[in-house]
Amino acid sequence: MKIYFVVKEPSERTVNHYVESLGMALQKQGCEVVYGRQRLWTAEVQECDIVHFQWPEFIFRPCTESDVARMKNRLEWLRAHGIRIFCTCHNLKPHSRKDETIRQLYDVLYNHADTIVHLGQYSCELLRTQYPNARHVVVPHHIYNNVLTFAVSQQEARQRLHLPQDKKIILCFGKFRNGQERNFVLNLKIQCNHSPLFGRGAGGEALFLMPGFYRETLHTWNPKKFVNRLYHTLRYKLMGIQFNNEVIPDDLMQCYYCAADVVLIQRLDILNSGNLPMAFAAGRVVVGPDVGNVGQILRETGNFTFDPQQAESAVEALHAALRTSSKGEENKVYAAKHWSTEMTAKKMLEYYETN
Repeated sequence: MKIYFVVKEPSERTVNHYVESLGMALQKQGCEVVYGRQRLWTAEVQECDIVHFQWPEFIFRPCTESDVARMKNRLEWLRAHGIRIFCTCHNLKPHSRKDETIRQLYDVLYNHADTIVHLGQYSCELLRTQYPNARHVVVPHHIYNNVLTFAVSQQEARQRLHLPQDKKIILCFGKFRNGQERNFVLNLKIQCNHSPLFGRGAGGEALFLMPGFYRETLHTWNPKKFVNRLYHTLRYKLMGIQFNNEVIPDDLMQCYYCAADVVLIQRLDILNSGNLPMAFAAGRVVVGPDVGNVGQILRETGNFTFDPQQAESAVEALHAALRTSSKGEENKVYAAKHWSTEMTAKKMLEYYETN
């Protein structure tokens, strides 16, 4: 069976391991796997049994109405030639690109998909009513165990990152997408530092580790953007926030997770999060918003959720998470049992092979 993942070209660097690790596992199970965007428009696509879309917003950059019409025609052509179409529902809408044509592209893909793959039951139930002609299946987000190990100890990870050994560390990993997320976590940080739940004095304050807090560089030819970026860069540094403007390599990324006591998913409006399975794989407790698949999975696994509109509920959730002693190890065992890349690939292959 030949599987075609419609994603960035192999020559384009990407930090998202979802497709890479899944493809490797499918290859071990006897599939041929190819990647890229251009193959979709060539005769080579006829060699594929499955065309599997992931993030629609990266197919056209930018996307025009004629591109949406072109995609619709191509999807109809694929179906007419017996090529089955899969779409994975990573998000209900684009993260940051608000162009209406991207939303139309999502709709066209979902309306023409034979199967829509969901990473949780929440989106499965939600989209089943909107797109009744597709088969809706749940295949959990895997833990990248064929590319990431999270084998470093907490002490060693903190030494490598120059972090204190006596602090409780809360990790917010990944790029903060907007000022709303940054303000939420900043206010949460302040409330935790002054909350009697956390205590005060030496070692009493929780340390928030936020490597992706602010990713804007000062390099720009736009004077207004330069002033705005300079203001925020200085503002955050004066507030004691350490952030990294560069992509973090895999070995350091694993150190961040292993150094933490709790992983906080800072998204306020989210469906899925790769931080959740990675935190489980690292054996860490997770706190996240009670929304989408994220909230449902955290509740079902006994982790901790908060109301995105109530910062106080996040303070309480963090406090409860920091007090638990065994949940992190339970998460690690659960992830290995239910979310291994091999198990995910096997389940995906079963759906590829059946109508």
